Amino acid sequence: MNDFFKRRQDVIILAVLFVISMTLLGSNLRKRQSVSLAENAALTLLSPFQEAVEWMVTSVYRVWDRYVYLVDIKDENSRLRKLSDKLAFENMLLVERLKAYQRLDSLLEFPSLDNTPFEAARVIGRDPTDRAKLLILNKGTNHGIAANMPVVTHRGVVGRIVSAGLSSSKALLITDVRSAIDGIAQETRESLLVVGANAPTLEVKYLGFNAQAKNGDIVISSGLGGIFPKGLMVGALEDVKPISGSLFLSAKLRPAEDFGRLEEAIILKTQPIEIQQEASAK
Repeated sequence: MNDFFKRRQDVIILAVLFVISMTLLGSNLRKRQSVSLAENAALTLLSPFQEAVEWMVTSVYRVWDRYVYLVDIKDENSRLRKLSDKLAFENMLLVERLKAYQRLDSLLEFPSLDNTPFEAARVIGRDPTDRAKLLILNKGTNHGIAANMPVVTHRGVVGRIVSAGLSSSKALLITDVRSAIDGIAQETRESLLVVGANAPTLEVKYLGFNAQAKNGDIVISSGLGGIFPKGLMVGALEDVKPISGSLFLSAKLRPAEDFGRLEEAIILKTQPIEIQQEASAK
């Protein structure tokens, strides 16, 4: 402790003298309106020290105020950032909900089927192996869904229900090799059969050699077969060409719907084939 005071005794003495001088000057100035020559000299001598002390005190106050201000700004920025993230998340949900409503609204624009009840369904699963072209929908027997009911969108045919549980069902896509649709070329009214090939496009069979159908022509369901009502779009013809020695043209069909992006669909509650046959027998 003694060493500390010895090393800094000059500074301590100067500070003490400064405090005493300022105290005396302040006391005298309060009592008198004039300043003596000695007091004026003391003020002049101590003025630089006073300015230095005032600058240091002011600087400390400024740094402190700035620090407090920056802390407040940091807290406010953090609050605004959280609010911005929350609003961005809510906006994303609202945009997705709006798009879902728009898709559902579009689904209701498919060709009018008088007196045909339907059920809007959401895709909740797919065949992970992709060996079977299946979709899992979130509607089942509790919603009146049964096997062989057609699945469509406003763009066209998707497939048919192959099995139904209480709250979900499986739909076989028209691209599956087990699928077949009796169709009509919309412009030329020529009949044909569209079968799945486990590929993006379907195979067209029994399109007559003299058929006038050409690439880009729309194919619709004919209504034959007892599953798909007449007039639903199936897709567009591609790669139409003759086969040497054959009575039929070779062609492919591009589905109207993009099944890889499908999120919602419509299940038409038409009578399954089994029920129709039972009704006919009775």
